[in-house]
Amino acid sequence: MDKLRIATAQFEHKSADKAYNLTIIDTLAQQAAAQGADVIAFHECSITGYTFARNLDKQQMLDIAELVPEGNSTQKLIEIATKYNITILAGLFEKDENDNLYKPYICVDKDGLVAKHRKLHPFINPYLTPGQAYTVFEIKGWKCGILICYDNNVIENVRATKLLGADIIFMPHVTMCTPSSRPGAGFVDPQLWHNRENDPTSLRLEFDGMKGRGWLMKWLPARAYDNAVYTVFSNPIGMDDDQLKMVVQ
Repeated sequence: MDKLRIATAQFEHKSADKAYNLTIIDTLAQQAAAQGADVIAFHECSITGYTFARNLDKQQMLDIAELVPEGNSTQKLIEIATKYNITILAGLFEKDENDNLYKPYICVDKDGLVAKHRKLHPFINPYLTPGQAYTVFEIKGWKCGILICYDNNVIENVRATKLLGADIIFMPHVTMCTPSSRPGAGFVDPQLWHNRENDPTSLRLEFDGMKGRGWLMKWLPARAYDNAVYTVFSNPIGMDDDQLKMVVQ
């Protein structure tokens, strides 16, 4: 296998503004390619935005969703990948010819669509249909898989993807800084983000604690260790609709 250099990128997306988000993806892909990266991985729903979809009805979801690979966003990703000769992984909402809705994460290169994984455990919107298959594909001779956010919480999903041959698993997320039943979970005050230049320390303490990185680093590395795979994590930063998402360093 050839050596493979992978960049994972974070940015603050704009809800439902696919043109803006694709512009940022273009800029970051250019920077990654200039630094020698073969691949760049973005977060779950990096093209469309994510949390805002909890408030959408089915028609609104169909309006934001696209066919894959025929849709404009996938074609734009292929254009970017071709321009910088880099493989790109990014997420969006998808619809099919029967108006079923999915939440995929796709991989493209200069030759077109390489892979598409539909999230197995979607929950941000009730009209989303769960994916029905694991996903394994190749990048430069490396066997790769994709599991989206909560897919990785189910340990059998990671094991199954490994058993199907994956040595690298891309794990795009929109996570942390949200309430759950686990101790220490909760929202982070958006004001800390808006005031980050004046008071970066208070923001970093929240991000590094059990609302953020402290919890993530308890379980996500275990998936890699237990299955002897490389894992590539990606997450948005800043405001996702009305929720603050963490910076990972």
